[in-house]
Amino acid sequence: MFLFNRPAGRLRRRNRSSQRKGVATVEFAICLPALIALTIGTIDLCSMLFLKESIALAAYEGARRGVGRDQTNADVVARVQEFLDDRNIRYTGNPCAFGSPDFVTADTLENVTTTVTVPCDGNLLIPSAMFSGINLSAEVTMRKEFRNLDVN
Repeated sequence: MFLFNRPAGRLRRRNRSSQRKGVATVEFAICLPALIALTIGTIDLCSMLFLKESIALAAYEGARRGVGRDQTNADVVARVQEFLDDRNIRYTGNPCAFGSPDFVTADTLENVTTTVTVPCDGNLLIPSAMFSGINLSAEVTMRKEFRNLDVN
């Protein structure tokens, strides 16, 4: 009798163990898509925040270049494009816009606003339909340190 009871107990334990493995597999199959979606969403959001911060820094760098004496809007655009190119940020045409007055016409200590606009498309790590067609922009306002000298 002792021999017959022992294998039955082992069989019962194995059966419970295989049932628990099946439950763990089902739980994993249910949780895995949610974990993957959360991970991809986090990467996408962090990528967009990095892009937004890079655009703000590009606007700052451009405005900083433009506030000096005899600096033009073209100098500002060149600095912004150089900064964006260094960070491999894609843009089309001129990413800069200037408020009125701009860096050419501003008088000493007059505020000048620089706005940099870049599309999300092609600039995020994971292309997503959530951010497609959206343009991110950043704006920086600085005072012109010296009025440009008139060159005639």
